[in-house]
Amino acid sequence: MDLQSLSRQEREKLSRRTEILRAAWKVFASRDYDSATVDDIAAAAELSKGTIYLYFQNKADLFVSTIEMGMEEFNSIIREIISSNADPAVGLPKMIKSLLIHCEENADFFKILSSDQAHFEIHNQITDNPSFKERIIAVASQDIDTIAGYIQHGIEMGVFRKVDPRDAAFAIVSIIRGFSFRQVMDPTVVKLSEKAETIATILLDGLKRAKSATE
Repeated sequence: MDLQSLSRQEREKLSRRTEILRAAWKVFASRDYDSATVDDIAAAAELSKGTIYLYFQNKADLFVSTIEMGMEEFNSIIREIISSNADPAVGLPKMIKSLLIHCEENADFFKILSSDQAHFEIHNQITDNPSFKERIIAVASQDIDTIAGYIQHGIEMGVFRKVDPRDAAFAIVSIIRGFSFRQVMDPTVVKLSEKAETIATILLDGLKRAKSATE
């Protein structure tokens, strides 16, 4: 989203919505879904309950919106790294580290995403709300699509061997999310950012094209 193209009022509304969702992250991550209330979220955001309902229909809407926002932020990091690194062999390790740091700094989101309630509410919304289904599928597949395109570019450049780029992209995202969920389960695990080099080495040594004897 190009913020510069928005009016001041639209930017203020977007900022307020983001503040509410970040407050909701903390509330949903600190207690189970059933015991969390819109009043709790309003208090955490230092807003009235009525203001919350100007932006969200109910608690379920708030819950799935936190998940959408987390996915969108994850995707924005991927796009930023790709746009500033033309060489995928250089950009992918940077991407992995940036995403792991993001997971580390947003542990509340990944705690929510790993919950049974997240799966339940997303399923309900997909079943009951066709527009949400299209929206969540689009945002959920965007990271794979974007990374796959980047890997394909590396294949065409000759820096990566020929593999299915979508499989490779799925592996990268799955490993990053797997480490983030591991940290949710065991907060004493070493910092995710310190795992970046190991993960990048495992992935990229498998992707790099083997040099021939004549090279």
